[in-house]
Amino acid sequence: MDIKYPFKPKSNKTLIPGQYWAIPLKDGKFACGRVVQVTRNYMASPTKTFLAGLVDWVGNIPPTYEAIAGKKILEQGVVHVRCIHETALDEMLTGYRPLDLDFIEPDYFSSQIGYQPGHCMLMKGLEELRPINLEEWQKYSTLGIWGTDYIRQLAEEKFFN
Repeated sequence: MDIKYPFKPKSNKTLIPGQYWAIPLKDGKFACGRVVQVTRNYMASPTKTFLAGLVDWVGNIPPTYEAIAGKKILEQGVVHVRCIHETALDEMLTGYRPLDLDFIEPDYFSSQIGYQPGHCMLMKGLEELRPINLEEWQKYSTLGIWGTDYIRQLAEEKFFN
């Protein structure tokens, strides 16, 4: 897929894990969001949702390929494509850097709050792997569905509190 940046996605069809966007913060600095995983199998709005991550990076200018090199993801959550429209500088993705260059992959999660043997699943990002056992359920957080502005709020909290 040949994508010219900056680019405003309308669905997850054109999203690629590794794409990133600049998140303007209240002090004039920028945080960075990244597309971590895209699957059309995830039940919550399969053509509009994806797994996003907040990058452990803040800068005086929007993120670049070089600036985010080697930076890890602080937290991951399911977002709607509108998250990019509502939090990104000019409502657009600004670039692409392959996740494997930074050793980033989807986190492991529990599918639900409350352990129910046989019903609660171990997930790697948006993919269900198998029923989760109690030890894993206690180890991994529950996959969160973030509101469209949550990633910006998370960045403000992580970088300025």
